[in-house]
Amino acid sequence: MKWIGNHISYKHHENYMTIIISGKTESWKVNLILLWLIAWLCIGFSMIYYSFFSNIFDGQRWYAITFIAFWVYFLYRITRVYLWRKFGMEYIKIDPDKFSYKRSIFGYGKANEFLSKNIKKIQLEDFDNKSFSKTYNESFWILGGGVIKITSINNQLNLGSQLNSADASKLIKIISSYINKIKSRT
Repeated sequence: MKWIGNHISYKHHENYMTIIISGKTESWKVNLILLWLIAWLCIGFSMIYYSFFSNIFDGQRWYAITFIAFWVYFLYRITRVYLWRKFGMEYIKIDPDKFSYKRSIFGYGKANEFLSKNIKKIQLEDFDNKSFSKTYNESFWILGGGVIKITSINNQLNLGSQLNSADASKLIKIISSYINKIKSRT
C-alpha cells in the first residue's frame, strides 16, 4: 500500500486498483465538533422539555415546533459531520469494467458506479481562491464536496472531500494513468 499525504492510500492489485481517502481530521477539530454537538443536544432537549412539559410557550406552540424541526435537521447534519470526521472514508475501486466510488461511514453508504471506458476528464474542481464556495467547502464543520471532478459520458462525480490541492493533483495523476492504461488495453 502506498500513501499520498496523510489521508490517501492506494494499491495496485492484479486486475484492479483501490484507493481509500480518510475523512479524519485533527483531534482538536473533532473535539470541537463534539463540543458543538453536545451543546446542540442540550439546547434542543431543553426546548423540547419547555415546549411540552411547561407553560412557557403557551400561545407560541408553532414557534416551538418550528424551532424543534430546524433543530432536528441541524442535529442530523452535525452528527453526520462528527461521524464523518471520526470514522468516514471514501472508497474508490477501478477495474477494467467499472469505476466505483463510495462515501462511507461505518461501511454504510451508496456506491456510485459507471464504466471505466466512459471517463472523459479528471480534473481539480475549479474554485476561485477568494470565493465563498471555496472557503465554505474547506471548513471543517461541514462534509464538503469533492475537490476532484470526474466527468464521464453521462455522469459527473466529485470526490476527495477537502483534500489539499497538492494531494489531489497527485491522486489525479495516479487515477488518470490507471484509466489510460485500461483504455489502451481495449
